[in-house]
Amino acid sequence: MNKEELIKNGAELEKISEFSDFCQNYENWKTEVLHYVSENHLHTEQYKMLLYAVHTPFESTEETLKKYRYCIKKTIISLQKEPECKKYHDDILEIVIKNFGLYLQNMFFELPGNKATLKKESLRQIVICNEYDLQHIMYAVIKTLYPSARREVYQDIGYGADRCDIWIKEEDTIIELKCTRADHTENKLFRELGEDAFFYRCSKLIFYIYDKQSIIRDINNFSKALERDKLSGGKEVKVYVEQIKKLI
Repeated sequence: MNKEELIKNGAELEKISEFSDFCQNYENWKTEVLHYVSENHLHTEQYKMLLYAVHTPFESTEETLKKYRYCIKKTIISLQKEPECKKYHDDILEIVIKNFGLYLQNMFFELPGNKATLKKESLRQIVICNEYDLQHIMYAVIKTLYPSARREVYQDIGYGADRCDIWIKEEDTIIELKCTRADHTENKLFRELGEDAFFYRCSKLIFYIYDKQSIIRDINNFSKALERDKLSGGKEVKVYVEQIKKLI
């Protein structure tokens, strides 16, 4: 849940007059606020203080509601002053994945500077031949953003288990990598991705396809057919395709 949603839900919460409904919704909202605060490295203790309210047996229901509503107002004001951190993090992850081809190109194809000890011949020995090669390099890059990221994690899909390439727990995000082969067809690749999009359990699934064989004829429509937003598909699905004609 992002900041705008939290503020909107807090404003709606203030309107609830039935005490038991209010208390239950308040606790749920409080949990969401603290999760957002922790996830975005804000001042958790400050928000715990803002959200702290207690009622005694000697006060009326209206007096208790008044205290809780005051906590909501203070929290909303504080949230409004915070930058939208989560969106920034999401953008950074997708920017890195979207431009991963530039990293490959500049790291392994462009010539080092004249004074560099790295030689063209040694760099050219690194060749991406399959998904495991691709995963190794992508994982090293993602680790710089998310040190807790893990690779080749098995996930229970309800009937057996499936293995995802890279898992970022704190973002509830899976990155799935594909490197096309000579025996791949566009239709086969599309169906493989569709199965992964259906079975993986996460908030966001990002596909990165290194189309080494250039089997995807229409990247734009291929990606759009697989992509989903969170409201329509239960999870957000993003697709990035890289067709580098000349790598290393």
